[in-house]
Amino acid sequence: MGEVSPAKIKVRKITQVAIAVYNLPMVVENYWKILGIGPWNIYSWEYPLVSSRTYHGQPAWSREKICHAMVGDVEFELMQPVDGPSLYRDFLEEHGEGIHHLQFLVDDFDETTRILTEEYGFTSLQSGSCGRTEKGCRYNYVYFEPLGCIWEVVDCEEGIGGGPTSRYPERAQDSPAKLKVKNISRVAIAVEDVPRTAESYWNVLGIGPWAMYEWGEPLIYDRKYRAKPARGRERVAITDVGGVRLELCQPVAGDSAYRDFLQEHGQGLHHISFLVDDVDKASQVLAQDGFPSLQSGRFGDPESGDAYNYIEIKPLRAIWGLAHYDERNLAVEPTLYPR
Repeated sequence: MGEVSPAKIKVRKITQVAIAVYNLPMVVENYWKILGIGPWNIYSWEYPLVSSRTYHGQPAWSREKICHAMVGDVEFELMQPVDGPSLYRDFLEEHGEGIHHLQFLVDDFDETTRILTEEYGFTSLQSGSCGRTEKGCRYNYVYFEPLGCIWEVVDCEEGIGGGPTSRYPERAQDSPAKLKVKNISRVAIAVEDVPRTAESYWNVLGIGPWAMYEWGEPLIYDRKYRAKPARGRERVAITDVGGVRLELCQPVAGDSAYRDFLQEHGQGLHHISFLVDDVDKASQVLAQDGFPSLQSGRFGDPESGDAYNYIEIKPLRAIWGLAHYDERNLAVEPTLYPR
């Protein structure tokens, strides 16, 4: 039997991935036309739909626009601040548009929040309630530096409690996108220290065990950085969280998209990946629309087609990874944590 995490809170599934944006309607339309993500339910996120709001632990009033679309089993969210103080506005001012947080559901909101803030020392950035009753659907965005990103804790038995103010597209129709995302297969965090971060996830949120790889030659070949041949090496850790791979990426040597991100933003959510049958063909579709490759590589038997490509899609305010892989083809045994 494997080792059991000592964490009092155990995340079983990543239920939402969210992006902070300045112009929500435009980005919604871009996702529908470029990656076929949608239809979208759009909400005016304000009182009376949202109540009991706090910002850094103090009562606060503010308004946002948010919208949701399902990508497989994961909810995909876009958020735009409108008025008042908010962690979304803070993120945009400090970081710019980009992947903002991950979400998980809990059964006991009060006890989970107490453990995270009082025992583990997480910072509560913003919280609130929505739904027909005060406890209908509660959320709390918390940050703990050793985990490298913001996590949203949600207890939601009744749902949001109100219908969307609008939908996009307004009528049922097929997306014109040439490349359609059917599921989110992986979410990656750029970190300074993979082993230390993996240990924190295991001890604090019960996420793991982790498989760690030295991500460089000869494991990875035909590597490119900004579409030019390059040599480099990263340390990578991977684990499953309810059907989504969570990946930690640490640059070690050479140029890389991770090093660029860390230098510009610090630790944080780096990219979202989806699976394709042929990475080269899918990448070409995006390249024809003017979206460049940041970093790519191949691994395993060349006939397997196992490869990855990180594409900077600025209209979507995120880096998206195209991937075709079977980690059994890596032909190397990972280092495990815990052992």
